[in-house]
Amino acid sequence: MEPVLLDLQNFLSYKRETVDLSPITCAALTGENGAGKSSLLDAITWALFGQGTRGGTKELDNYVTRGEKEARVEVQIRLNGATYKVVRGRSIARNKSTLEFFILDGENWRPLSGKTLSETQKVIEETLRMDYRTFTASALVLQGQADTFTANMTDQERKEALARILGLDLWDRMQERARERVRQLRAEAQAMELNRKRFLELVSEKDGLVSRQAAINQELGTLAAQVEDISSKATDLEARLKQKPVLEQALADTCRAMQKAVAEIQANDQEMTRARQQIAQAEQQIKTAETILARREEIEVAVGMEAEIAQDVAEFDRQAQEYMKLQGEIARLQQQEAAWNQKVAAEVARLEAQVESAAKQAGLLGSVPCSGEVKSSCPLLASARKASELLSQVKERLAQLKTQANPYTKQRLELEQTLASLEYDQEAHKAARAALEDVRKTARLKAELDAAAEKVAMLTARIAELQDQIAALEQKNQALSAEVDNLKAREASIVQEIEALKPIAMELSQVQSQLNDLRRHEAALRTELGRVESSLEQVARAEAELAEHEEKAHALKEELAVYEVLDQACGKKGGVPALVVENAVPEIERLANDMLSRMAGGRLAVRLDTQAEGKTTGTMQEVLRITVLDGGMERPYQTYSGAERFMVDLALRVALSKFLAHRAGAEIKLFVLDEGLGACDQANRQAVMQAIQAVAQEFGKVLVITHIAELQDALPQRIEVTKGPDGSKVKVA
Repeated sequence: MEPVLLDLQNFLSYKRETVDLSPITCAALTGENGAGKSSLLDAITWALFGQGTRGGTKELDNYVTRGEKEARVEVQIRLNGATYKVVRGRSIARNKSTLEFFILDGENWRPLSGKTLSETQKVIEETLRMDYRTFTASALVLQGQADTFTANMTDQERKEALARILGLDLWDRMQERARERVRQLRAEAQAMELNRKRFLELVSEKDGLVSRQAAINQELGTLAAQVEDISSKATDLEARLKQKPVLEQALADTCRAMQKAVAEIQANDQEMTRARQQIAQAEQQIKTAETILARREEIEVAVGMEAEIAQDVAEFDRQAQEYMKLQGEIARLQQQEAAWNQKVAAEVARLEAQVESAAKQAGLLGSVPCSGEVKSSCPLLASARKASELLSQVKERLAQLKTQANPYTKQRLELEQTLASLEYDQEAHKAARAALEDVRKTARLKAELDAAAEKVAMLTARIAELQDQIAALEQKNQALSAEVDNLKAREASIVQEIEALKPIAMELSQVQSQLNDLRRHEAALRTELGRVESSLEQVARAEAELAEHEEKAHALKEELAVYEVLDQACGKKGGVPALVVENAVPEIERLANDMLSRMAGGRLAVRLDTQAEGKTTGTMQEVLRITVLDGGMERPYQTYSGAERFMVDLALRVALSKFLAHRAGAEIKLFVLDEGLGACDQANRQAVMQAIQAVAQEFGKVLVITHIAELQDALPQRIEVTKGPDGSKVKVA
């Protein structure tokens, strides 16, 4: 199997890169740490097997380049003259993985994929004739793995390491499963032995169970007779006790009838009480009506006087109305009279003041010393002359006012004279009104007088009716009282009959208790009989199963013997793993010495011993001891270092790879060496180059991951890996 093309999309540090490996035969894989060298190898193993070179349980989404959603790796391989293509993808968004497998058919790719991813994986591994473990053990020698079983370890540990490389840990798992099955079979055998003893115990109890079954059946027969006898007695007692419900019902009916009669008596008493109350009320109403009838003459006189007195009151009312009207007019005239007098007095006072003022001014005519024209033009004298003229006018007006009569006084006096002529008597008016009210009150009794006569007749008839009703109710109550007495006597008789049934009830209770005891005993016996019969059925099954059990026990012992042998066969001592190692070691030794003959010119060889004598026990032990033959002289492997030790390690590792591939029936033309060689000096590096060239002759494609410039230059080809903003890039030169 030889990879020829690798196409990566968003895988780890690669965003998009295609690497053509077809021209590569022996190349140095170079680049800074973290550039993506190991990721190229991860891409091959992930595409083919779904795991990186270091294996483990890395999350599938972690293979997708950070920030991207999907990763895809395509690897093309040549195998047995055919070209195949494997495409594996992972989608984070869909949480889905894909796997496709093709073969180049002419110019087209023909699919070989199965229906599911796991089926496709199986087709790939069957085509390659190897799984992930075989491929990584055969084609990859990563850092720290060149001395996989030559490192500092004991011979026993080295043998166990070789067994793991050869996949013999499968036999450990098989041995553990065989031992688990042995434990299960032994537990089953122990359980079967317990069952056998239990079956034997059941069979031994058969006679006792049969005897007990017969005894129970006999006792059940006796109990059945007793139950029948007591049941008959109970039936008789129950028939007699059936009278009790009838008596109790009769007692209840009697009590209800008595309660009804008493209630009716009480209702009649209440009705008679109401009738007597109505009679008392009617008699009182008759007395009231008779009082009205006794005033008949008085009422009739009052009716006759009512019209006359009413006429007098009407006249008084007319006089009172006219009297009040005149009084109102007089009061109004008195106010007008006072107002006129007040007005005249004010005018008189004003005129008197004016007379006094004019008299003073007129008196200036004789006292002013003027004459001639001066006298005629003197203003003061002119004003005095006007005052003298006005004085006579004012005196004349004042004399008129003092002699003028008040016009309202005459009207008032006339009205007062008219008021006096009315001769209205207010007290007589009040007395007439009071007399009219009294007469009318008495006259109103006239209607009551007529109604009272009718009411007396009606009430007298109602009293007679109520008295008849009371008499009927008293007679009815007498009959009801007699009925109550009869019911009480019936009640006492029924109670006496019920009391007479109590001894029968007690006897029936005792009989039923005996019957229940017998039935419980019968039920217990039948339960026991069921258990006995069930046990007898178990005995019958045990007898039938005992022979079958013996056959199963024999078969189980045979199977146990087989798994015990299988346990030994899977064991490391004397088992198949030891035989595999025993047969593999000579072939690995031959292949390693063939490589060493080309690496060291025949100077070095190895011998692998699988048995050695124990230092303390002196017995032969299963081991894997490495002895180096240097020029025919034996030297312990632990005494070597540098290039010589590297050549021994590499020869053994290449031999192991070829052996594993041959055992799997696969052809691997890829060998990857990722091993630190910085400690080698110049001479040792020449030896290392010889070793690598020898390895290149065995494989079609050898990749050496190294940081040593001299070694990089010595190799004919180079694959350089760099990392930038666009991810890792690969250059083949």
